[in-house]
Amino acid sequence: MPKAGLTGSWIAAAAALQPEWRLMGVVLGPREVDPRIQSASWMAWARGPDGERVDGQGESPEGALDALTDAIRKSGQDFGP
Repeated sequence: MPKAGLTGSWIAAAAALQPEWRLMGVVLGPREVDPRIQSASWMAWARGPDGERVDGQGESPEGALDALTDAIRKSGQDFGP
């Protein structure tokens, strides 16, 4: 099934997570700790119930979310199709 841009990439990443995990966001640069930190690459991340973190980077928001989806699946957290 083809994805529809940013919305499709977000939905695919969220669907790959186990129910207790949360998709936290997608930002330009690693700004989770300090909002002043920016870079040329996009980052998307998710958190688990015990503070675990899985993230993905890309040249676009969609690319970061797609990389996050791949990282979720490789980490064994995937429960989706």
